[in-house]
Amino acid sequence: MNQPDLPAVSFMMLSMWFDIAPDAMIAVGREGAIVLANAQAERMFGYEREVLQGLNLEALVPEALRQAHRVHRHDYMARPRIRPMGIGYELMGLKRDGQTFPLEIGLSSIATDKGVVAIASVRDISDTRRVRQALERAQRDSYIASISRLALESPDYELAVRRILELTVAALELPAAAIFAADWRHRTFQIRASTGLSERTARTVTSMLGDADAIRSTFEAREHAVITSEMLRNGPIEAIRAELSRAGFHDVALVQLFTQQETLGFLLALATAPGSFDDSKVSFLQSIGSLLTSAVRRSRTEERLAHAQRLDALGQLTGGVAHDFNNLLTVISGNLQLLETELPGRLDLQEIIDSALRAVDRGSHITRRLLTFARRQPLRPRAVVPHLLMEELGSMLRRTLGESIHVQVECPAEIPDLYVDPNELDTALVNLALNARDAMPRGGRLGISARAIQMDNADNQWKLPAGRYVAIAVSDTGTGMSPDALAHAFEPFFTTKQSGKGSGLGLSMVYGFATQSGGAITIDSRLGYGARMELVLPAASSSTKAEGVLQAHDGGRAKARETILVVEDETEVRTVATRFLQAVGYHVLDAANAREALDLLVANPDVDLLFSDVVLGSGMDGTELAREARRIRPELPILLASGYQGPGDRERDEAAETYELLRKPYQREQLTGAIRRLLDHA
Repeated sequence: MNQPDLPAVSFMMLSMWFDIAPDAMIAVGREGAIVLANAQAERMFGYEREVLQGLNLEALVPEALRQAHRVHRHDYMARPRIRPMGIGYELMGLKRDGQTFPLEIGLSSIATDKGVVAIASVRDISDTRRVRQALERAQRDSYIASISRLALESPDYELAVRRILELTVAALELPAAAIFAADWRHRTFQIRASTGLSERTARTVTSMLGDADAIRSTFEAREHAVITSEMLRNGPIEAIRAELSRAGFHDVALVQLFTQQETLGFLLALATAPGSFDDSKVSFLQSIGSLLTSAVRRSRTEERLAHAQRLDALGQLTGGVAHDFNNLLTVISGNLQLLETELPGRLDLQEIIDSALRAVDRGSHITRRLLTFARRQPLRPRAVVPHLLMEELGSMLRRTLGESIHVQVECPAEIPDLYVDPNELDTALVNLALNARDAMPRGGRLGISARAIQMDNADNQWKLPAGRYVAIAVSDTGTGMSPDALAHAFEPFFTTKQSGKGSGLGLSMVYGFATQSGGAITIDSRLGYGARMELVLPAASSSTKAEGVLQAHDGGRAKARETILVVEDETEVRTVATRFLQAVGYHVLDAANAREALDLLVANPDVDLLFSDVVLGSGMDGTELAREARRIRPELPILLASGYQGPGDRERDEAAETYELLRKPYQREQLTGAIRRLLDHA
């Protein structure tokens, strides 16, 4: 309010009043020059009275604030009013030696015999501010302690993230904030928790955060863990700030949650007033960012563990199903082959039998793919030259995918050899290529490329051991994948194709092959932007493992007096094997378990070969039976058969590699050929 008209006060009386005032007192004329100051003001600002009087008032204000203060002074002198001290209006003062300090002022104006002057009562509140800041730090330390417990101990990640955001907003008295994080399988950011953001603003910011690499490069260029509005000039983060400004938020702090290899997410803090994020708040946000990074990493580790546990459970289930299913296929296939031999010349029936046998082959192929996904299918890795394999694959794909798909293969000759099962690698790449083709119904570009990777330690985005690897990428320009499809892409039987167009086993098989080979697979895709799959596989060392594959041979007619001991716990499977062998002239003894087999082996020294299933139900399994049989008959030829070879212990795995292994369901020629070869070798 304006002061009432009063008689002019003499400068002498004003000077006497200044001398007895407890606070620093400064009188300023209309042009901003200091016309009077007391001893307290001299001590506060470090000037002698002769120097202080005559200075422009803005000389006592830090340079960055002078223009704003000058405007405020002109406004006050045009409309003088009383403003009491202690109403929370703070300024920064500048001492003669350049030191800044916080101060509080009370203002009034008075008419003197030398004209109207503005009088400022000035109080140094450094101690008061320090006390207040200490209280704020103590309060924020309490928040940090609560947030630390949530980040490191909470069993519910989603609840912890929401609670951490609530505590952060409360600690800094923010109107809005959000946490963005990426799923461990891909790099698309989604809001994990938010408060104070409208749905439209949240959706817009989420889409802007899609370019994680560009945002991360902005952080790296500025070398800050927290970026505020004052640091923004251009680039993707500036676009985010502009969008938030339209929503009424005029100060932004973006905190990156990152490891050395990747960006995990962001904490977005918002304020309505410019310059809200001072150093103390930025430091607090940086601490929250570190704790959130720990929480996100812990969550992603738990997600990986849960995913691995689901895979293991599915693998155990798959193993049991594969064993029973392959036994059924062996019975079906065996009886069809026996029926085929009994009906020579019946072309009408032969066509029916052939159709049924093809169905058996398809069923066997599905089982093998399930076992590969569940990492139960034994692989036979060896050194593979990548550029030769990829050139051959490219030629085949160009012939089969049609002219609408442009196939581009890039694999430099210096790429190191792979150490993988070549047949399974070829199958995996074909599966990825076919998926890419299906995603480009109107044609497009299919790219296949390879690059070498040297990992110095296990702290990498694939979490693979240190060593040399080769990454093979398969990319397309197709329709891309939604976030939901990405989250389930590797699960068996999950497919986005129409009913009857796909089994949903392609990507799950590739995932199983990559993991079982000691590698990994990643997907990078967005709807409308195609997809990029990258297989990371181990490179071959100087020593390579020979590939030991049992080849099928035509058995021909066996020697009439040779005796085969068949051991199989499934009666129908045992019957099929017995009939196969009897049909070509072998004498057959059969047993339902290992104990019966050993008794028969002791009682019949004329047994020429042992043929046993690996899985024999209760008691000894096939490899243990083989070991006991060799103790009785060291030179006895042994052939094992399996529809599923469980993971077993190391001793069992080594024993299984000692003997020839025939996969179920087997053809009659495969069985008789393998037996004939072993007998001839013996």
